[in-house]
Amino acid sequence: MAQSDPLSGSPVTSVLHITNGDAAGRAMHAAGISGEILAWRDILHEGPVPTELPLDELSAVRAEYLAALGAGQLADLERDFRDRDDALRRFTDNDEVVLWFEWDLYDQLQLLQILDYLSRYSREHLEETKTRLTIVSFAGYLGNLPLDRFPELHAQRGEITDAMLALGRRAWRAFRDPDPRELETLLATDTSALPFLYDALVRHLEEFPSVRNGLSRSELQLLEAIAARPITFTEIFRRVATREDRIFCGDSTMAAYLERLSRGAEPLVVYPSGERIDAPRGEEDAAAFRNAQIALTEAGCAVLSGERDWIGMGDEDRWLGGARLAKGTARWRWDGTARRLVRPGGSR
Repeated sequence: MAQSDPLSGSPVTSVLHITNGDAAGRAMHAAGISGEILAWRDILHEGPVPTELPLDELSAVRAEYLAALGAGQLADLERDFRDRDDALRRFTDNDEVVLWFEWDLYDQLQLLQILDYLSRYSREHLEETKTRLTIVSFAGYLGNLPLDRFPELHAQRGEITDAMLALGRRAWRAFRDPDPRELETLLATDTSALPFLYDALVRHLEEFPSVRNGLSRSELQLLEAIAARPITFTEIFRRVATREDRIFCGDSTMAAYLERLSRGAEPLVVYPSGERIDAPRGEEDAAAFRNAQIALTEAGCAVLSGERDWIGMGDEDRWLGGARLAKGTARWRWDGTARRLVRPGGSR
């Protein structure tokens, strides 16, 4: 039986909700939000998001990266992405699509990918299929929200405007561009249609290697957290999280950062025994890792003080959106004082 929309009074028979992950999805289901709930499940601020690839080819790249990161078996990830993408392709089968996304970098990048896809459909097409596009933009974290807040947020959802779709498409293209200056160009324009986007993309730019020592902001915060003495991963995670205005990095991603800092000819962090860090690849490993102590090496101290450069020491290949930071080089650096990207040597 069709339900009545409290905003418009029109009948709603099929609703697709898309949100950032399983925690939010489970909470929405428990709160009685009716309709299909699709968790997007991708850490787009890490790993390759190369330009020009269509949705299915990009999903294949992402599944391969996440499998290498230890986020699941490749076959399972490929299947999950196919199912997810198929649900998005069929979005016009629904009377309404509701996007539920938070204010942080993790969510805002997922939102851009979805808005980019939706923007390819004209208003005329959506009117023909009678598909309504709405959004819940939340200043906080949906997974931690009391269940009674979800019906309230659902009732307050707003229409996805043409301005949102156009900005989402431009921002997604800039994020995937090999030249990260495209993001700075975008940020110099009006981004108010998506109120959390500006701060999220600036936080993304802060992940480029610093002009001071080659560390990203996340890497710097990790080294600063353990500078005084070895501490457990749980305490490291807590200290780093308190440094973020909008937390976007989960524990598995932060563990992968530590593993990256522990590789190379001269590791920056190790276990107190001197062994290099291996990020957990399963829940049993994760439980032990949370209590494992991690220490700074002499090389880590030298990089932290600015005496040495992490990129010059070899670092590792890293992708930030469409920009690849090849091993031992960085075409772009982040100048934290000037708040802009520069080429090595300080030029634009």
